Amino acid sequence: MYSNGTISYQEPRKYTFDRAQSVDDETFSFTTINVVYMVDSIAYDTFLVSNGVGDNAYGIERVDPVGTIERFNYLTSLLIWSDQYANMINGTDGTMWHPNATKDERIYAFIPDICRSIYLTFNETRRNIADVDLYRYTLPLTIFSNSSENRGFCMNGTTFNNIYELQCLPDGLFTQTPCQHFGGSLSIPFPIIASNPHFLDADPIVLDAVEGMHPNDTIHRSFADIEPTTG
Repeated sequence: MYSNGTISYQEPRKYTFDRAQSVDDETFSFTTINVVYMVDSIAYDTFLVSNGVGDNAYGIERVDPVGTIERFNYLTSLLIWSDQYANMINGTDGTMWHPNATKDERIYAFIPDICRSIYLTFNETRRNIADVDLYRYTLPLTIFSNSSENRGFCMNGTTFNNIYELQCLPDGLFTQTPCQHFGGSLSIPFPIIASNPHFLDADPIVLDAVEGMHPNDTIHRSFADIEPTTG
């Protein structure tokens, strides 16, 4: 913990097998790329977050900044996207939010796996099994859209006649090439494109190009359930 009201931590990860969500049992074998073997060294992300303790400029105790990421890997913003907006580090790590949530606000979170901040908007009030009312915030339809808001996430490129332009993917697709690398000092980018499950919210040209996709807003849209008083 630091004197300016922030703490730093590294996020451990653990994976367990879930048979109910799997097509086969643990004895099933498949072949894939060994990403860990391809990477020369594994780096753990470091977060510096606000603990929400202290007063604002008016001397009133503040709670809104609790859990907000101040720095990620010692940087206040990313350096990989093509504009300042896309490189912003907004919100928390997605495991906590500030108290007194409202229905008209955007809930921001920074997702290291995709190297960008996202936001969720209020969808509905739900009651959990403990009879507690929760606000459900969901990922909006436009979060991965080919729009001016997402212009900074397009890839840099040049046309056949060497005219500079940004190369943007269709709605629903999000490039991971600037984000995912292997090879240590060579830093070779992975040609990876991300999307919602089953290409939810994707352009029909994307959805029609792959067989077996059945996007369902109820089960495929990302969400966060937040107890509004405590966060």
